[in-house]
Amino acid sequence: MEVWIRLAETARHSITFMETNPIVDRSTIQNNIKTDPMVSEPTINKQASGALLYARIVFFCYYMAFGAFFPFINLYYQRIGLTGVQIGTLSSIPLLVMSTTSVLWGGIADVLRLHRRILNIALFIAPIVVFFLSRTTEYSILIPLVIAYAFFSAPIIPLLDNAALEAIETHGGTYGGLRVWGSIGWMASTWIVGELIDKFDTSWLFYSYITLMGLTFIVSIFQPVRSKITRSSLDHNLHRLVTRHDFIFFIISILLLAVATGSVNNFFSLYMDGLGASEGAIGLAWSIAALSEIPVMLLSGTIMRHIGDSGLLKISFITYAFRWLVYSFIQVPALVLPLQLLHGFSYGTFQVGGVTYVNNRTPKSMRTTGQAIFTTISYGIGPIIGTLIGGYFYDTVGIATLFRILSVITIVGLSVFLFASKPRDEPGITVSVNPDYDPR
Repeated sequence: MEVWIRLAETARHSITFMETNPIVDRSTIQNNIKTDPMVSEPTINKQASGALLYARIVFFCYYMAFGAFFPFINLYYQRIGLTGVQIGTLSSIPLLVMSTTSVLWGGIADVLRLHRRILNIALFIAPIVVFFLSRTTEYSILIPLVIAYAFFSAPIIPLLDNAALEAIETHGGTYGGLRVWGSIGWMASTWIVGELIDKFDTSWLFYSYITLMGLTFIVSIFQPVRSKITRSSLDHNLHRLVTRHDFIFFIISILLLAVATGSVNNFFSLYMDGLGASEGAIGLAWSIAALSEIPVMLLSGTIMRHIGDSGLLKISFITYAFRWLVYSFIQVPALVLPLQLLHGFSYGTFQVGGVTYVNNRTPKSMRTTGQAIFTTISYGIGPIIGTLIGGYFYDTVGIATLFRILSVITIVGLSVFLFASKPRDEPGITVSVNPDYDPR
């Protein structure tokens, strides 16, 4: 009984302290609990391992589901007789919808503190929409279904990233060490579902996605309770964030990089085909790239302790620019395969460094909004612009020159990022004066 009284007293003091100091996160409370001799270390370790295990499982399940759907949906569109223009339109709709709704979802989650509920709703409704999509072959009906799918999928990744980062703040660990399970899930899913589709038909992409998303939804129900964060208005939060000079320049640099990566992602298979590569070699090139992410993400925490999140992003910019430039001179498809091993040092460092950079420089009360902005620029607006620019230059100057142009764009992005991360003394610009800034 005395133990429970001591625990209750500790909790009461912690809650009172949080109410008067809304910026304090769970790590402070955890430290207070650790000082109580009546609370055993195994109990604390069990809480930590549970929160981190949840993050690993939910990353694995969601990206396994996404890997069952995204690489094969265009194949389904082709098999039901849609034209190239129709397929292109259906492929671009999710980018447009997510670009316009991701930040809105993040803002609602931060302001109303509905992170868990929104994630549950999104994970529940998205596979229902995909079920109806699997029963449809009419292009005019597919359009609203794809819009609905994109709308409810938009908040998922920012919410997962934010939950993982909060678990790391409270219990330790690294974002890369958790996010790598998403890469593992993606690799396993694309291979297994690809084999199922090859042996049976494309309907297996829907069976797999719906099943895996159902599993992800069940896992999300057990998401740990979030720390108490002060509630403020969405307008005030957005104004506070988007008027930060360092954040603006960071977003510009990420936009330039996303333009380049989005263009390459859309034309890489055509590039390989133009070199004479077989479909198997093209698939192998994508697989090698995904495999290279794993060691980089696992080691990202160690790397960041030496060079920080800014250092990771610098590696990403430089490696991307180098890859695009070398691509432009390769004439034999076999030479592309070893170059794909650099994908981990480009995308892996970008994903871990970018998410961590935003988290460390965003007020706690709107970190989901910050992640949503990062996701919108990286995987929405940037790729849309990149696809348009890539298509124009692909038709006018060819793929080799396109890669060289993208290399230059990436270098310009690096220059902007270096300017954004340069220490400043002007009021409102120096990120280190932000009371919410975590320099880790």
